Amino acid sequence: MYGRTDYEQMAARYDAGRTLPHELLDSWRVALRPYVVPSTFPLLDLGSGTGLFSDALADWFDTDVIGVEPSEAMRRKAASNRSSSRTTIIGGEAERIPLRKSSCSHAWVSTVLHHIPDLARCAAELRRVLSDQAPVLIRNSFGDRLDGIHWLRYWPSARRLAARRWPTVEATIEAFGSAGFELIELEDVGEVVAPNLHAYYDRMLVRANSTLVLIDDEDFARGLKKLQQAAREAAALEPITDRRSLLVFGQR
Repeated sequence: MYGRTDYEQMAARYDAGRTLPHELLDSWRVALRPYVVPSTFPLLDLGSGTGLFSDALADWFDTDVIGVEPSEAMRRKAASNRSSSRTTIIGGEAERIPLRKSSCSHAWVSTVLHHIPDLARCAAELRRVLSDQAPVLIRNSFGDRLDGIHWLRYWPSARRLAARRWPTVEATIEAFGSAGFELIELEDVGEVVAPNLHAYYDRMLVRANSTLVLIDDEDFARGLKKLQQAAREAAALEPITDRRSLLVFGQR
């Protein structure tokens, strides 16, 4: 069992290291568009954090969004960040979602799978709260698909930890399959995470990353030095793009 991130403590600096403008997230709007259909039911944002995607989803798809987030500090931050009147953030955990049966039109699960101790139980809860035929849309990195994440180049110890700590695609398919879901799409989606390496260094310096906070401080400092040197030597100010996986699960 690996250590768990203290999001009560991280919430104050989380946005400085992780939040992106909606225009930089537009690749996700395009990727999700085939799977998000109009509905009178709200969309569930499970593990909504400070509300970045809650607001984006509400704006992109003209829908009400309910974010479920276990950290009180992250919920407070989300309340102060809120840009859409159509988002609501409530407390709750992935294995015990505090919503009625068949009350949500879609489920969005973004970079939280590795924080969920019992993924099969989470999948069963998602099946319970989703309406008939509603999909689960997962944005995540996986232990068997690491090459698209830029920061892993600079922290080998964090890469080794991620390979063990992050679920594999196969394990995720198995967990959701146990709850009556089937995989209908797996694709990589590019997202611009910084306009250049200098800005990327500033973001990583904040250490608002649940894997990086679990390596020791000396390892973190060494990786940061490597990244700083790379930024100094960069010949061009090119945007930094990560590739994360989109998994779409439908109901059997």
